[in-house]
Amino acid sequence: MRWLACWVLVVACGDDAVPPDAGTDAPVVDAPRDVALDVATPDAVDAFVPPLCADPAAFQAGTGFEYGEVAGDFTVETLSGTWRFSEQFSGCESYVFVNYAPGVGDAVWNSPPVRLLESSPPNVQYFFTSYEDDARSRVEQLRDAFEETFELYSPEEADAWRERLHFVVTPLLEIEGSAGERARNQPGIAEAFGIDRDQRFDPVGSLAQITGGAFMGRLQMAAYAAHYYNYEHALQQRLAAEDATVVPFIENETLTERVFFRDVELPDAATMAAFDHLDVDVEVICRGRPPECSEWDRIAYIEVCLDDTCDARHEIVRWITPYARPGQRRWIMDASPFLGDLRAGGTQRLRVTMGPEWEAATERDVNMSLRLSTRGEPASIDVQRAYRGGAFDASYADAHPPFTFSVPAEAARVELVVIVSGHGQTETDNCAEWCEHEHRFEINAGASHEIAFPDEIGRPLGCADLVVEGVVPGQYGNWAPRRAGWCPGYPVAARRFDVTDDVTPGDNELVYDARFEGGAPRGGNIELSVYVVSYR
Repeated sequence: MRWLACWVLVVACGDDAVPPDAGTDAPVVDAPRDVALDVATPDAVDAFVPPLCADPAAFQAGTGFEYGEVAGDFTVETLSGTWRFSEQFSGCESYVFVNYAPGVGDAVWNSPPVRLLESSPPNVQYFFTSYEDDARSRVEQLRDAFEETFELYSPEEADAWRERLHFVVTPLLEIEGSAGERARNQPGIAEAFGIDRDQRFDPVGSLAQITGGAFMGRLQMAAYAAHYYNYEHALQQRLAAEDATVVPFIENETLTERVFFRDVELPDAATMAAFDHLDVDVEVICRGRPPECSEWDRIAYIEVCLDDTCDARHEIVRWITPYARPGQRRWIMDASPFLGDLRAGGTQRLRVTMGPEWEAATERDVNMSLRLSTRGEPASIDVQRAYRGGAFDASYADAHPPFTFSVPAEAARVELVVIVSGHGQTETDNCAEWCEHEHRFEINAGASHEIAFPDEIGRPLGCADLVVEGVVPGQYGNWAPRRAGWCPGYPVAARRFDVTDDVTPGDNELVYDARFEGGAPRGGNIELSVYVVSYR
């Protein structure tokens, strides 16, 4: 086992350095105090395997330099020679530029190169450039730091990485072609930008790991952009392969509203009866720059209206908006338990919340649809809401008394479905966003079904590590550490418990108990939706 040096850094983030929390006006500390940043360990050095490109894509003519536009050809002079985009593009790799500017790039360029290598997928190429006239001197210093790091690797691994690390001697603003055009036409300093596997420009966003204090940009954080491009590519492939009935309810709309209604035209009841799986496809794109993509980490959700006024409604999916990050976020969220609310088919009304109504308007391009399919799963036929959340204080237990319910006679399976996330902080303990709390459910005094977050709270890269599953990287806020049940720029998944053996014919009683570190609730807010769902 090869030895690898470890860097352990500890940060205390000040209150004045953080944005508001999701959906709360309470005073916040948006990172746990005394956070130990991630460390590289000996076991973290895995063999580097160069990617194979089984199905290369054709190079496209460029269309521009803004987000989502096709990146045209460009040529750079590097310490290893000339590199031309059109000659290297395959569609199997992504390309990330890390750009130095005096007073802006020092923290990034002085951070340990090993962390970038150990955090990266094998199908990324990095370009290290500088806004300075003497770009060569700057990139030579960084090249030397990488060469020292390669002493920890086998010769084969080091050579494989050398092929993917490009130290550009041409000043960034003088690069010929689309990469230079992007840099020349962006206001201010672009700390980074990328080209994804579809050959389209992406802003990459911030390279900060933790906001506030001295710990700002880090080389390592550039790796998460490449992981996100792989996620997007895999998602496109998955959707293309799926056999689903797609029912849009927002198509290519540019929206500024935060809360609004949309009608969805479902198939008739006979057709709906055949479906047993429901996904919600949410795509939101901000094409502005960080000040214009002004969202904080706000709570967003879609609800099914159960009456004409929508006073009665069921939350079917929830996500948290990313901090100000331009570009795309897209998720496919499983909402199969809530098919029982849609069995009638025809025109159904949905209520969409994309943050609080009072927040400044942000122009976003939006597509949303329901994806209906038949997979041989139990099919939801009845949905009963048992609990909502509320202030996590001494009154919480009284606000959540036992819930009495019965299940349809034809039910073959019964589930407890819970969507829960903790938000807000008290003045003393960062609860309920950054603290351990437990939620326990029992039906008819049967088995206990528990939700807790013992291994999640405050993990410095707990959310960043989920970029491979869709967390939006490069957010302009403290996005990387894990919260109580959620991450900025990511869905809050429903948790499902099989309670079939706990229920009986007739009336049943559900009891819910919530605690903070084993004791009484002490502050913050719990966003909670609890349902009893029956399946045929």
